[in-house]
Amino acid sequence: MKTVLVIDTNEQYKEDLREALENRDIDVIDADCPDEAYKMLFTMDPPDMIVSELSLPFTTSGAQCDYKQGAEVGVKTLRELSWVFPETPMMALTGLEDDNLKRIRRILNPIPMYHKSEDMWLIADIVQGFLGTSDWGPAE
Repeated sequence: MKTVLVIDTNEQYKEDLREALENRDIDVIDADCPDEAYKMLFTMDPPDMIVSELSLPFTTSGAQCDYKQGAEVGVKTLRELSWVFPETPMMALTGLEDDNLKRIRRILNPIPMYHKSEDMWLIADIVQGFLGTSDWGPAE
């Protein structure tokens, strides 16, 4: 069974994505912030894919208010994880609706970014494609 790490502060979104992925026989582990994800990743086998929201605080601890929550944290997290786990596919999700998305896409390249407003089942199809568990292969 393939495993996907989902990093997102939105519990309902994570639960909905978990349901859609588990329906495709993909196991899901989740983290609320990059700090939690790093701790998990360095104590387990690497997941088959990492999916992360862009607007994240670095921590969910009591010091969360000391950290800026924004796309910069998600971008930095995905780029660092792609250096540490170069063989692991990564995908960014965002709810942002602004002009910075083109700039963020360039910075993240080649990590693809999808909007969270997309149908949850479509996002699950895209993940399934990246994992090579569907007939149509990786998405662009």
